[in-house]
Amino acid sequence: MRILYFAQARLAVGLSEEAFHTTESLSAEKLWHLLIHRHPALLPLQSACRLSKNSHFLQLGETFHPDDEVALLPPVSGG
Repeated sequence: MRILYFAQARLAVGLSEEAFHTTESLSAEKLWHLLIHRHPALLPLQSACRLSKNSHFLQLGETFHPDDEVALLPPVSGG
């Protein structure tokens, strides 16, 4: 699984991307649990971040698979 970090998430973990090795499918909740365990600074961002799977926002009930690309997308503002 390839994890991409944007904006505040990138600042919190100090990376723009990383490989996340898993052999099982993961729910969004389980993935968040594992990512926060690895990067505790993500905890305050969890409620505001959206997850995307292979360039599409995650749909209710969808799971992540080992070969997916996942992006953590904090809210953005701009004009």
